[in-house]
Amino acid sequence: MRERTAAVNVDIDSLYLYYRIHGLDDADASNIVWERGVTRFAELFDEVGVRATFFVVASDLERWPRAREMAEELVAAGHEIGNHTYTHPYDLIQRSDDEIAREIDEAHRILSEVRGSPVAGFRAPGYHMSDDVYRALVRTGYRYSSSIFPSPPYYLAKLGVMGMMRLVGKTSKAIMGDPRIMIASRFPHHRRSMLEIPITVLPGIRFPIIGTSMTLLGQRGMRLLRPAMRRMNFVNLEFHGIDLCDRDTDGIDLSSQPDLKVNVAEKRATYKATLEDLRDHWEVDTLEALAPRFKGPKAR
Repeated sequence: MRERTAAVNVDIDSLYLYYRIHGLDDADASNIVWERGVTRFAELFDEVGVRATFFVVASDLERWPRAREMAEELVAAGHEIGNHTYTHPYDLIQRSDDEIAREIDEAHRILSEVRGSPVAGFRAPGYHMSDDVYRALVRTGYRYSSSIFPSPPYYLAKLGVMGMMRLVGKTSKAIMGDPRIMIASRFPHHRRSMLEIPITVLPGIRFPIIGTSMTLLGQRGMRLLRPAMRRMNFVNLEFHGIDLCDRDTDGIDLSSQPDLKVNVAEKRATYKATLEDLRDHWEVDTLEALAPRFKGPKAR
């Protein structure tokens, strides 16, 4: 058994959620993230030979019958599906205990039906967690959360974007949350009796290694970061379904997301090279499969 382990996961945030972030009307948002982005990720993972975790907004499976079919196909292919809440409220941590419970429990019911067994893992909208959310997860019997993203560069970039939106009179549904998250542990650890598996950031300034940053760095930039990644015993690599979509191929034009200007074929090549490196140097599995290994307060 390899000492180093890695997980690959995809947040399936549909297009209407991006419209809400950018203060746009989401009435005509399509199902393109599921139909193209998720399909492309499933094909890429099959080609590379890795099992991944897909975090699903459960109401999507009621909104679009094809999304439910695709979720069932992901399970049949050996991937894990996790709880990304029922409606993806960005302000989940500001809701009442009853509202938090409804978001988690309704998604749990739907997704457990799809996979044929209780869902084991959770990812919070916008990476925001609170004691109330952890307590709700413990009550429902979850094995892990993978919601903490301890990256100052990401947090500050988000703050800048939201500030610029306010200057031009737009209102985002996103929230900033607790800034202390920037200095939270970057290793798997326990919070309020719940195992928390943070999304990977590099040591030092905690540079984020996610689909967006990988896209902007490209293959050359990722080659430069690879030695630093190889010094890590555990990698939790996060993508979003929209990461394998682009402006020209898929007609998604969100001006404040420069990564959508990068051609999907170029993005795929960057992701594939990184996934192949993970496959060759780490033991890659779903978060659910790896969670039992993180029993202590930290796992470096």
